[in-house]
Amino acid sequence: MSDANTGDGRRATDAMRDPLRLLLPAVLLIEDDPNLGSMTSEMLAPDYRVDWAKSAGAARELLRSGRYDVLVVDRRLPDGDGLDLIRTLRGSGVAVPALVLTALSGVDDIVEGLDSGANDYLAKPFHFVELEARLRALLRGFHAQAAGIEIGDWLLKPGSNLIENPDGHAVSLTASETKLLATLAASPDHVFSRDELLSQVFSDGADAGTVDVYVSYVRGKTDRAIIDTVRGRGYRIGNPLAD
Repeated sequence: MSDANTGDGRRATDAMRDPLRLLLPAVLLIEDDPNLGSMTSEMLAPDYRVDWAKSAGAARELLRSGRYDVLVVDRRLPDGDGLDLIRTLRGSGVAVPALVLTALSGVDDIVEGLDSGANDYLAKPFHFVELEARLRALLRGFHAQAAGIEIGDWLLKPGSNLIENPDGHAVSLTASETKLLATLAASPDHVFSRDELLSQVFSDGADAGTVDVYVSYVRGKTDRAIIDTVRGRGYRIGNPLAD
């Protein structure tokens, strides 16, 4: 028996009864506890289209075949840590927001989760109204980011690999340049080491020098102040302003 519950039949029936359900955000719930998974799916169902995967492997299957607006990820899965799944997605350029929902609630656990690419972290046991509020906030933030990310007086448009200068003129970026800027801008107070940027932005086989080269490329196309160098530590997003 598959450990992924796509609910295809139910969703098809729901869509025939109410086509407006197709407009609801799609959630991938990754949770191996049968009781909690079932309850969470049912509670989210009025406002979301929910697929439920009971393992990381099943989640990967669903992610290959479908598009999701938000992920809810347990850490202790039967085939690994849910954070490994998030790291893999971020490494391959998948930016869909992810909320970690887990009993691992220590400060170190939360820091590890956020540093691994999760957008939010909620400890079990939890109040369902709080989960719903956090999902709404994630979706609002993600949709705003998809439209454009302000970096000082510049506007990065990740969906089209463009960045607009303060005069509104568009500058073309490569996919890697866009991903580098988007990664830095997603955590403006964080100083990224070269190793972090290698794992989150570039493909396997790249070395630390690749990061420096692409930082130089981006600065050359835009403004030197768009990426700050923090000596001995790495890089963080800058604040380029019009003269």
